Amino acid sequence: MKEKIIWLIQSNQITPVITEFLQTLQKRMENYIDLIFMVPETSSDILANIQGLKPVSFKTTTRTAVSSYPAYLSKREALGNKTFTEGLSFADTLLLDDLGSGNAQETLLGLNPPPGTCGLILQIPTPLGSSEIEEKIFHAAVLWARKAGIPVIGYELLPLDTRWTLAPSLPDGIITRHHESYAHLKGQIQHNNIWLLPIYEAAVFSSVSTSFTLSGVKACYHYKNIFSIPSTRTVLYLPHNVAMVHEYQDLIKTLQPMGDKLHLMFSIGKDQVRGAYSQKETIEIVYEKELKQFASHSFHEANHLWEMMMADAVVACSACFSTEVAEKDIPCIIFDPTASPMIRGHKKRVSTREALVDSVKQEIEGHRYKMEFADILMLLTKTGKRNG
Repeated sequence: MKEKIIWLIQSNQITPVITEFLQTLQKRMENYIDLIFMVPETSSDILANIQGLKPVSFKTTTRTAVSSYPAYLSKREALGNKTFTEGLSFADTLLLDDLGSGNAQETLLGLNPPPGTCGLILQIPTPLGSSEIEEKIFHAAVLWARKAGIPVIGYELLPLDTRWTLAPSLPDGIITRHHESYAHLKGQIQHNNIWLLPIYEAAVFSSVSTSFTLSGVKACYHYKNIFSIPSTRTVLYLPHNVAMVHEYQDLIKTLQPMGDKLHLMFSIGKDQVRGAYSQKETIEIVYEKELKQFASHSFHEANHLWEMMMADAVVACSACFSTEVAEKDIPCIIFDPTASPMIRGHKKRVSTREALVDSVKQEIEGHRYKMEFADILMLLTKTGKRNG
């Protein structure tokens, strides 16, 4: 019997791009895991739009305490003597609410985990973007899973590099989209299981993700497969141009000492023919000696720019159309000794070989912390407790 993982989805947490990605992920994992998507009845409005995921709906109930004071005492007992670093205890902050006619409410989930369930995946809410019902379902689901002995993994959709760290601290693991969220949570909460998604998956989990992003993640799965690129290898996209054959040779020679850790993606175009040689042939002939020092390399149609989503960084010898497209989501390192160094967003221009090497070393170091959704799900099958 295959392991089962429940993925809980609510109304404010889905887009057409995310839905199609989840279908791809479900299909990709079907030989190893049954990925079961569940939707609370409070989010029944999304069911028609996610039929491709074969969602299962479940009921929720809310129980309200009649008296405020007993509710306050109950919560004070649960919170114990814990305090904020400055100011009141956790329990004291409830006084105004509970003794001012506030009531304790408990949300219960009508969920029966199928036998063999080894994990629960759900989005982590934030006060500046999630609804009250989303927060209630999240907390109820974490408690439900804890009672059932099922590990909970929360993922970032809205930014988690904020002052609110209570919700992220509740799950057994956290999946982040951005390095800044990863670093922030690593420094703020005591948690062993914090992961950073690679760019091609992280970009999908956004309310503004596009079909470009979705094409990128599918291309990445395809090429990582056919070129046998291990998850430990850093990938660089080089928007090569035959007008800069010498410059790119200099760039590749500079990266050569780190070559065993790198896969190079070369963009090639049909209009880049020189004499009897195609651009691919030019690269293979001119850089033959240098390319032998790299772990692997591949060639990609220049018009298929979404394929650059596979890269940890774009490394170019000049700002160009490819770097303009990439810098929205992907770090761009431009090695140009004739232009002044600068940094703007994801775009960095360096003028020395030393700065180029340092920048690429940072990408290699950052790659160590990245993990695909599929690998995180497989971790659950190995370490997660199973019911039934």
